[in-house]
Amino acid sequence: MSYYTQPTSATYPYGAYAQTPYAYQSPAGYQPWSYHQYPYVHPGAQVVRPATQVQPQPQRPAPTPTPTVPRSTTFQPYTPSYVRDNTASTSTGAGRGSRKQSNMKGLFTKELKNLMYGFGDDRNPANDTVNVMEEILIEYITDVCLAAGGSSKKGRLSVDDLRRVLSRPADSKKLARMEELLFMQEDIKRARAQFDDADNPRGL
Repeated sequence: MSYYTQPTSATYPYGAYAQTPYAYQSPAGYQPWSYHQYPYVHPGAQVVRPATQVQPQPQRPAPTPTPTVPRSTTFQPYTPSYVRDNTASTSTGAGRGSRKQSNMKGLFTKELKNLMYGFGDDRNPANDTVNVMEEILIEYITDVCLAAGGSSKKGRLSVDDLRRVLSRPADSKKLARMEELLFMQEDIKRARAQFDDADNPRGL
């Protein structure tokens, strides 16, 4: 005995079955998204960009120039580091030295160039520079000689007079150099005397 009932018709209506959930209602099973925008732009289309607003910068006040006060320049003459012994004889001797200085021009040019090169100057310094150095040197030698011969009654200067003038602390280096040169001079004299005695032992 069977409980199966034979269907009366060969067609089965769709309404007889429950609808399948999440079934597509459109004929095609896909559609483009409504919220999606394609980034492609047609070459002929003009792209409109928003204009950027430029904010004007505030103007700063121009700086006021500070007033400059001109300085008054005063000329300071050269003053020697020592006081001369005899003022009268020095003033008269300076006048004679200034007249004779033109005759002594060029007397120490070669030596001054070598000295300047030894102290770091150019090999061939300018003639004006050498002339100025020569004037300073002649003026210094004149001042030392006048100060040395002011107190002595002799006409010629002696080594002791120069030592007395250069015995001041400011001229200590010059005094040491003079003593060195005097020692070298005496040493050369002794060496020459020995050669003369060796060549002519009997003094013939």
